[in-house]
Amino acid sequence: MTIPSIAKTLLGVKNIHVESMDMENTDGKPTLIIHARPYKRDICRCGICGKEAPGNDQGRGMRRWRAPDIGEEVQVYVESDARRVECPEHGPTVHWVPWARHGAGFTRNFEDSAAWLTLRLPKTAVAEYLRVKWETVGNILTRVEKEKRELWNPYDNLKRIGIDETSYKKGHKYLTVIVNHDTNTVVWVTKGYGKSVLEEFFAELSDEQKAGIQLVSGDGARWIRDTVKNFCPNAAFCIDPFHVVSWCTEALDEVRREEWNKARVALKEEEKKAAEKAETTGKKDGRASPAKTQASQAVNDLRGVKYPLLMNPEKLKEEAKAKLEQTLLRNRRLSTAYTLKEDLRLIFQLPADEVGPAIEKWRRRAWSCRIPQFVELQRKIKRHKDAIISTITYGLSNARTEATNNKIKLTIRMAYGFRNIENLISMIMLRFGGIPFSLPGRSDAGVA
Repeated sequence: MTIPSIAKTLLGVKNIHVESMDMENTDGKPTLIIHARPYKRDICRCGICGKEAPGNDQGRGMRRWRAPDIGEEVQVYVESDARRVECPEHGPTVHWVPWARHGAGFTRNFEDSAAWLTLRLPKTAVAEYLRVKWETVGNILTRVEKEKRELWNPYDNLKRIGIDETSYKKGHKYLTVIVNHDTNTVVWVTKGYGKSVLEEFFAELSDEQKAGIQLVSGDGARWIRDTVKNFCPNAAFCIDPFHVVSWCTEALDEVRREEWNKARVALKEEEKKAAEKAETTGKKDGRASPAKTQASQAVNDLRGVKYPLLMNPEKLKEEAKAKLEQTLLRNRRLSTAYTLKEDLRLIFQLPADEVGPAIEKWRRRAWSCRIPQFVELQRKIKRHKDAIISTITYGLSNARTEATNNKIKLTIRMAYGFRNIENLISMIMLRFGGIPFSLPGRSDAGVA
């Protein structure tokens, strides 16, 4: 095998002219320098768009790109001149080279290997292994993802999507994530949340793609529902059952806190009355009054009942069930709120044709119970009635979107955080976007 053939194999490219190979000693370590240049037909091409362009000047002379190392010590570099061309679209820019991406100081093989490793290892470990800076790994991810995304269109055949936001940093820092339910891949992700952010996604879709969306799942936020209705009026909106039940459990917990505070205040008043009576009569009665006994019993009933109240009854142990039954027998208001919570949860297990009447029956009971939290909740349920029916009819929830959010948080922990939000978005798209990506020279595609 000739020296040019060996050099082309190391770089993973064929359409280059290898002039020579030299060994240098850099900081006491051997370094292999491959002197190469593109073919003459490829020199006058823009480094950004790849289109033919007339020459501009000689640039800043020779430039080096780092290639994958050989063994444990030998670093490899490609050296070539960096002429500039006058692109009609991008202006003066460095000419295209087949072994590296525009603006990179590394070859494609090096960057693809770094990106593949980062999808499976912490960025700090990858940076140490490749002998580059921690920030450099993030910039490589961004360049690789940008190029891969141009060759991959995630918007084709969009029929069922899930929309949600997830935090990526303390201080109310959020990402808006859109998932394709059919492929379980991330379609779109960007910084921020709200109606204006979501409109950016629909602005990227063609009229045909927006018309092809049939079902959209979300957590019931008004900005999601209104935006979907505006851009995809024919799509059915499905609200996540978990969020509907969580609204009810939050209302139930508010009632529990009210009853707990009311019971404690009543007990303190009875204790104060007993103390005043003893001070007036000068005698200390060892027996508690019926009212004090009743107030003390109410406090004991409500102590430690939060967990049994909010959990599904089939998951409770016998001891917790007994505690719950005792509390509900003695507190009518809390018993009413608990029954409403359980009845709403069971609505999602009914056949689709029975859901509408069941919701209306539940709303009448919630309105007539005179518990403010549930009176307000029944109004909220009324606004989302169609979405609840669609959820049960089509069997679509936001579970996959929530699972993706958990994977994103795990990705952030694995990388020990991201200072650059663009690097995080690139990592998410490479890992969960379904983009075909494999190690250089390998035929097996797929990501972690």
